[in-house]
Parts: sequence; structure tokens; C-alpha cells
Amino acid sequence: MRATSSSIAGRFTDWVARRYLRKPDQAGLLRVKFPTWDAIGHAALNEAAYLAGLERSGRLTTLNVEITNRCNLRCEYCPVNRDLARAKLDMPFDAFCELIVRTPTLTTLLPFQWGEPLLHPRVFDMIAFAARRGIRTFVTTNGTRLDADTRQALLRSGLTRLTISVDGDDATHLRMRGQELAPVRERVLALRRERDAAGVALAIDVSMVLDATTAPAHDEYVRAWTGVADRVQTIPRMIDAPRTTACREPWRGLLVVLADGTTTACCADREGELALGNAFTTDPARIFDGPAMRELRRRHAQRTFTGPCARCSEFDHPAISRRFG
Repeated sequence: MRATSSSIAGRFTDWVARRYLRKPDQAGLLRVKFPTWDAIGHAALNEAAYLAGLERSGRLTTLNVEITNRCNLRCEYCPVNRDLARAKLDMPFDAFCELIVRTPTLTTLLPFQWGEPLLHPRVFDMIAFAARRGIRTFVTTNGTRLDADTRQALLRSGLTRLTISVDGDDATHLRMRGQELAPVRERVLALRRERDAAGVALAIDVSMVLDATTAPAHDEYVRAWTGVADRVQTIPRMIDAPRTTACREPWRGLLVVLADGTTTACCADREGELALGNAFTTDPARIFDGPAMRELRRRHAQRTFTGPCARCSEFDHPAISRRFG
């Protein structure tokens, strides 16, 4: 059987993960992020700009939009309901739609950041608005809101991929989140059955953030979710330690837009300290290659890190690769 363009692109991103990045555990992630040759091409241009240490990058292709920073959990490691200084907000639907329209090069949307996106009263309308414009949409949720009505709304919305965030095995998840893991698993199984019955092309992932607390539960986590989710992912937790290498984020073709429009370069910048502008008043493409972003790239290229970048590293474990090195 002749290989399709998408399957060849997938094999290419697998090669990139194994041979170029030397991060074989990220092969699945790259397939998700760059499923077409067009996406691969833009990523290659941005990567070339990173390698050359240029002040400008290729193209803005992705927005990480914080549609709400409210959450219904109080996880012991998360700042949202503990010490987040920013006001709790839901992004207005009209502001969200205008943001999407004013980013014509957008191909990928992540409508979440600090908070539980399924708490936003118009989250399904937001996903559908982006999907109708041909934008791939990815949502990460804590899984507590996946009741029958929500599952059906997600299946109708045009969502590309849903990721459920968990913390290791049952005991670790309960200790860290104050919530039982078993009900989340049952909701995910129900979503998978309903997806398959409806013939909807929604990918279902599960993700665990690895640190010293969750690492002992890693193997059980992988075993328990293999065959339940389409992809089982593990990523390192960000830790407060000196950065020694340039980060790809300023070049990667992505901006993070917080609930009030404040725009930053990094998903780990919880308070918006790296504020580059406001996407409600300035087109995101202008921010992406604006003076503040160019200065951030200069600093990373020169290894002169300031602000949150100076104390930003990742938990090290043989089972996973660092994402931002």
C-alpha cells in the first residue's frame, strides 16, 4: 500500500525526535504538533532562527490562550488556588474570537493555561469557532468535568485532541489533588466508547508531570493508562534552578495569551512577568517579532537570562527528556 503524505510526515518527525533532538520519548508529541509538511516546514524555519540566534523568527503558528484561570481543584503544586497574584478572570468570548481572527497565520490553538478550561461557560463555542476556521485545537483538562453532557459537547465541538492531566497512580493522584483517580478513568473510558461509536476523529491523551513525588508512580501510571488513552505522555515539572542553555520557546512560533490579554513567551510564566504586549490591543504577529520579543531572543542567544528565565529548569529523570533545552 502506498504511504500517505501524513504517514511519511509522521515518520519524518519520528526521525527528528530520535536523531536530531535525541529525545525519542517526544516522538509522539512531535507527531501531534506537526502532522503535515506545512507545519513541519514552518517549524523548521523557526528552528533555524533559534540555531542561528536571530532576533526574529519564522512565523507565529500557535496560540496558548488562557480562556480562564479559575480551577475547581487545589493541587498542592499548582499556584492557581494557592498563590497566583493575578485576578481570577474568564476571557470574554468576543475578545477570544477577535484574537483568533487577528492571527491569520494561526494553525494550532491551545485554549487553556493556568486554570481548568472546561469551567469557561463558552468553551465549546470557542473550540468550534476555531475549528470552523481550520485551526487544530488541543485542550488539557483535569478530567473532573467530563460528565455525559460535557463529553457530547466535546465530540460535537470539532476538538482535535483532549489531554487529561493526572498524577501517577491512585494514591499519588489523591494525595496531590484531593480527588479520586478512578472516576476520572471511568469518564475517559466512557468518552472513548462514545467517540468510537460516533466515529469522531478526537484523539484522547493522558499526561503526567514527573517530579520527585510522582516518579515512583511512573511505571504504574504507564501500565494503567496504556490501552485506555491513545497516547500516554510524561513531561518534566519545571523547577527553580539556574538556566544554562537557551530556550527554544522565544523562537518556536508560539505566544501565550493570559486571560486579560497580557502576552508572554512561555507557558511557565504564571504571572506574565515576561509581558511582551497585550494581544487584545496589538496583533499577535506584531508582538511575536516586536521589540520585547527580539530583546528576549537576544538575551537567550547570549545566555544572559533575566526574570523568570534565570531560574527556570526542569526535573531530570531517565524516563523523559527536557522540553525546553
